Amino acid sequence: MDFDELQIKANAQSQVPQTDSGKHILVDDGDADFYVYDAPFAREVLEMLKHEGQKDEEKVIYGVYDSSSKSLFTRINDFLIDNSKVSVRDKAYFFHLLGIMVDAGIPVVNAVESLANHAENPRLRRILHTISYNCAGGAPLTDAMMRFDDVFDEAELGIIKAGEASGKLNIMLRKLAEQLEKRNELNSKLWGAAVYPIAVLVVLIAVSIGMLVWILPTLLNLFKEGGVTFDKLPFVTRVLIGLQDVLVGYWWLILVLIFIAYAVFQAYKSTDRGAFMLDYYKLKIPFAGDLVRKVFVLRFVGMLGLLIESGLPVIRSLKISGNSITNRVYKLKIQESIGNVKAGKKISESLEDTNFLFPHEVVQMMNIGEKSANLASISEKISVQYQKEVDNSLRKMIAVFEPAMILVVGVFVALLALAIMAPIFNLNSVIAK
Repeated sequence: MDFDELQIKANAQSQVPQTDSGKHILVDDGDADFYVYDAPFAREVLEMLKHEGQKDEEKVIYGVYDSSSKSLFTRINDFLIDNSKVSVRDKAYFFHLLGIMVDAGIPVVNAVESLANHAENPRLRRILHTISYNCAGGAPLTDAMMRFDDVFDEAELGIIKAGEASGKLNIMLRKLAEQLEKRNELNSKLWGAAVYPIAVLVVLIAVSIGMLVWILPTLLNLFKEGGVTFDKLPFVTRVLIGLQDVLVGYWWLILVLIFIAYAVFQAYKSTDRGAFMLDYYKLKIPFAGDLVRKVFVLRFVGMLGLLIESGLPVIRSLKISGNSITNRVYKLKIQESIGNVKAGKKISESLEDTNFLFPHEVVQMMNIGEKSANLASISEKISVQYQKEVDNSLRKMIAVFEPAMILVVGVFVALLALAIMAPIFNLNSVIAK
């Protein structure tokens, strides 16, 4: 039944009244009822939908695109995009979809170009267009991605290169996507655990400064007019007044001291000794240090297993896994282990003397994996177990932080109330007399 026949049938059966904006007709074609809109705005809406979501921007290919003749606004926009970040989540989504498309038999060039056209991140969209362009020119996927080493790290490039060499690119892309998704989820949990106490402390500091700068001076004038001298004020109130005098009278000195302290910290951090010591003390922070060590073990073991499974040599896998960890203490120990493995030792033997960094049970499981020539599978099991331990540690930390923050807020509010309300009560007694 074509559209004209449907229209005739609808005109004969419809009892819906005409409207000024057009017809609203119920049509029964024998299978289902549906509405046909024949109004002047209908085609406009459909045309708007066709263009909705389309990106009307110039395709940018690095090395080919030239913005020198563009407007100032375009050059500024290009600068901001080219210096923006590509999140772990964006990369995980890209690798996941690329693995599916390659598994479906779509050529890598076409798959990357298709994903570039639908990428939400503008920086990633430009990078994918460039990768597709270079791959179309004959470059392998890994070589095309290697140009963007600030986006794709050594571990990701190593896994993809091994996948290309072994003909298992689709499998390695999916496993890499899973690894990045786990990392992104873990980062989200860590940030979520840190945001609550940081937000509470920021609010408390802001409220304290507001009280000292704007509210307390007004109350002091009220106390003076009421005849309440400074020596009759409660101790907490006098401390608060002293802080207010320092903050208002020497705010510039406080800013200078903060700037100097920050500069000294950065200078110390920039030295090799300072960087190592700071990373060492991060691992010893009460409550949080144990969690940080578990996160690094999880990242090292998970990446090591994936790299070995992809077919990379053990020493190469160790090097890449070590570079994926930001803590210099772990890097130093893994570097020492690489030297020991080159000398003929096992990985587990190289790590067993530092239980502080690599717990005994991790070393033992890696030893079993090496003896059974199944280190990749054992590493994956360790990473699964440590993922659970990290989740449990985060829950425990949050369970401790929440009442601790409530206690801190309660003490802060109590001290402010004591410092402000007690003199007001004294003022009422003076007035009553």
